[in-house]
Amino acid sequence: VRVFPRFFEPVMLEMVSQSQVGQNFTFVLTDIDSKQRFGFCRLTQGCRVCICLLSYLPWFEIYYKLLNTLADYLCKHQSRVSVCWVESVCHVPVYLSVPVCLQRNLTEYFVAVDVNNMLQLYASMLHERRIIITSSKLSTLTACVHGATAMLFPMYWQHIFIPVLPPHLLDYCW
Repeated sequence: VRVFPRFFEPVMLEMVSQSQVGQNFTFVLTDIDSKQRFGFCRLTQGCRVCICLLSYLPWFEIYYKLLNTLADYLCKHQSRVSVCWVESVCHVPVYLSVPVCLQRNLTEYFVAVDVNNMLQLYASMLHERRIIITSSKLSTLTACVHGATAMLFPMYWQHIFIPVLPPHLLDYCW
């Protein structure tokens, strides 16, 4: 079932200003067994295309690099090359010698959120409160949400987790 296109309806893309084009962000789909599937996204120039990769693995840096390379091919109007490139990448085995961490998200979180708000957010997460985080930039929003949840380690957020909520789904907040 392809639910994720609902996250990129024109209303959502209109919210992104031209200065924010070319940014990466994520969304999360949670199944009935609480297993999270990450949607890694990249808005291309002019917000005409949103490229998404779905994975059960939270490999932010790896997927963002793949999306950036793919977006470069698309911007240069090399769509045939981009299709061949995606097909070749999908068949390459992945070997990792070190754990893939959330360094990008934590760095953006520490830059964007002051200490008092971090402590308030951390306490709210420990008390399992409903939390809504806002930002004028999608990439900062999703990085901060993932950074905040990473701060819970070795614990993890077990409840509903929606890093990006389009306007047409705001009823889920109430």
